[in-house]
Amino acid sequence: MAELSGEQKLRIVLESIIRQVSKSEQCQKYGISEEEFQGWHDHLINNGGQIFDPKLATSKTRVKKVKQMGPVSKFFLIFSLLFNLAGVIVWLVISYSDANKSKIAKPLNSEPVAIEDSPLNLVQPSNDFSDFEELVGSSKGVPNSSSDQKLPQSTDSPAKISSMEIDNLLARPMNLPSAQVLPPVTPPPALTSEVSFLDQVYEGRHVVYALDVGNYMLQGEGAVKKFEEMKDTLLSSLVTLSPNSYFNLVLYWNLRECSALGKTILKADRENIKYAIDWITGLGSTIEDLKENRNQFVPKELLHSLPMPGVVGPWFGMNVAISFDPDLIFVLGGNSPAFSSEDVPKSHFNGLDLSQRSILSRSSSIPAVSELTRITARKWLASMDSDSSLPQDNEEIETIALQRLQLSTNSLNPKSSILIPWNKVFESFLSSLEMNAQMIPKSHFFVSLPPNVRWPNDLMNTALEFSESSKGSFELNPDFP
Repeated sequence: MAELSGEQKLRIVLESIIRQVSKSEQCQKYGISEEEFQGWHDHLINNGGQIFDPKLATSKTRVKKVKQMGPVSKFFLIFSLLFNLAGVIVWLVISYSDANKSKIAKPLNSEPVAIEDSPLNLVQPSNDFSDFEELVGSSKGVPNSSSDQKLPQSTDSPAKISSMEIDNLLARPMNLPSAQVLPPVTPPPALTSEVSFLDQVYEGRHVVYALDVGNYMLQGEGAVKKFEEMKDTLLSSLVTLSPNSYFNLVLYWNLRECSALGKTILKADRENIKYAIDWITGLGSTIEDLKENRNQFVPKELLHSLPMPGVVGPWFGMNVAISFDPDLIFVLGGNSPAFSSEDVPKSHFNGLDLSQRSILSRSSSIPAVSELTRITARKWLASMDSDSSLPQDNEEIETIALQRLQLSTNSLNPKSSILIPWNKVFESFLSSLEMNAQMIPKSHFFVSLPPNVRWPNDLMNTALEFSESSKGSFELNPDFP
C-alpha cells in the first residue's frame, strides 16, 4: 500500500470518531494495521491542541531561558569567547610573519649580487664573453654562480619538436553524443473507475445499489421471476467492480425500513463483495424468507444518517444511499405504493400531514365501490391506454383501473388505503439533502411494475425530475437479462 499523507491519516481517524466506526472496521476498510491506526489516533489526541498555540511561545521561552542563565554558565561562555579570540590573534601573527619571510628570501631564479671585493668588479666590462669566462674560471675561492647553478637545457630545439608530439600534448576533446529520437512515453495503466450495469458502462468510483425488497415485490403474476432477474443483474454488476472502487448495498421496503451492508462505503475487495453476494442470494423467493433475511446486516437505527420525518418509500431508500457520498446510485424499485398498511407503524406517517383519523382507520374494512365509480374507472383506463394493451374482460379492466386509482375492492389483495402525498415527500427529501445540485450523485432508476400497474403520477413525475436533474436516467420495466 502506498504511503498515506498526513491529511489522509487525519481523515481516517476523524471518520472513525465522527461516524463511530470501530478500529477493526476502519483498518479493514483502508488496508492498514491496528497499530498504525492507534498511533495516528493517539498522536491526534495528544498533539492536536498544539495547532492552537501562538507561534511566539517558543521564542519567548528561549529568551527567558537566556536571561535566567546561572553564574557558572556565564563563566564558561566568557572563557569560550576569550579562548576563541586568542586563537584568532595567534593565527594573524603567524600569517603576518610568514608573509615577511617570503619577501626577504632570495628567489631561485634571481641574478647574483655583486660584492665590492668580488673579482667581478675588478674586470672591465667587455663584449668578449670568452675572456670573461677565463677570468672567472681562473679566480680561486670565488664560486662561479653561472657554472654551478646552470639549469639543464633541452637537447632539442623547439623547431625540432614534431607536430605529432604537439598533438599528443594537447587534450583531446570529448565526443559529444549525437541527437537521437526518444521513444514515446507510455503512461502506466490507470486503475479503472467505471461501473457496468445492464450492459452499459457508467463513470464513477463510489457506487451504491438500492434494492426494493418489500413484500409486494413477490406478489402478482410473474413477480417472483422478475425479482430474481433484478437480483441477478445486481450480482453481475457487483462481480465486475474494480478493486479501485468502493460500494455499498441498501435494501429498503415499506415506508421507512431499510438495512445496509455497512455503516460507511466499503472497498470493493473479495471479502466485501462476497458479503453482498451472500446477502442477495439469501433473500429467498418467498415472503417469509424475505422478511427474515432482508434485515440481517446494519439496520437503519445504526446508520449515521437517518432521513427526516416525512421522507418515505423510494425517497427513504434514496436518502440513505446518498448519505454514503457516492458518485453513482442504481435504484431497483418496485410497486412500493402498494405497501401493506398492517406492516407500517403509525410513527412512519409523521411529517406527511395526514389526519389521525385516516391513519387509525387504515386497517378498517373498505367499503364497496359503487357501480358508477367502476364504470368511470373503466372508461378512464380505456382512454389512457390503447385497447391492445388491455385485457378483453371488463372485470379485469375495472380491477386494473381501481388499482391505479388506489381504490381497493373485496376481490383485490388488501393494501394501504392511505394516499401518500408524494409531492410533499419529494420536497422533504430535497430539503434533507443539504447540498447543491452539482453535488448530487448521478441516480439511475430501474422500476419494474406488475402488468397494467403504474406508479402514482406524483411519484412518477418527481422520480423523472430527480433523475434528470442529477444527470441520471429513468427506465420503466427494463428488460433484465
